[in-house]
Amino acid sequence: MQKFTLYQKEPYQLLTGLFIKELIYGHMGFVFCFLVIGVVVASLLLLIDDQQTSRLEKILIKARSIQPFFLIRSAEQKLQQLNTLLYGNITITDDGRTIAQGRININEGARQIIISQLNALTNNYEYGRINIKDYHTGLNELLATIKKVKVLNFEQIK
Repeated sequence: MQKFTLYQKEPYQLLTGLFIKELIYGHMGFVFCFLVIGVVVASLLLLIDDQQTSRLEKILIKARSIQPFFLIRSAEQKLQQLNTLLYGNITITDDGRTIAQGRININEGARQIIISQLNALTNNYEYGRINIKDYHTGLNELLATIKKVKVLNFEQIK
């Protein structure tokens, strides 16, 4: 049997049974090959997608537990900043003098009020009465209060 291409056929031979059989049997191997390859590729893509989804879920679960660590570290830094502003970095010199560096110059009454608020906030957090987010918010408010008192104090001096 001689094989002809589609273009070598006469128009009346295109629809004949011989041409259809030749088309089906001659080219179905390619069709089945592409069909099998397509199924394998689709199943591999689905498998990879399931693996990526499970990995992403594990990462998200771990990421949820990381946020409190950042809040704790930020709260520690703010607490250190508040202590420096309220008490200063106390250093003892060679000749026995004590120097408080970094201490903010504000009214002592305002300083004592802010110190008492800081102590109450710290005690509430240590005894578990407030969570880390409320503690962090309270420290932010105390820092803002110190900035306001500092501005008011300098306006009074002028």
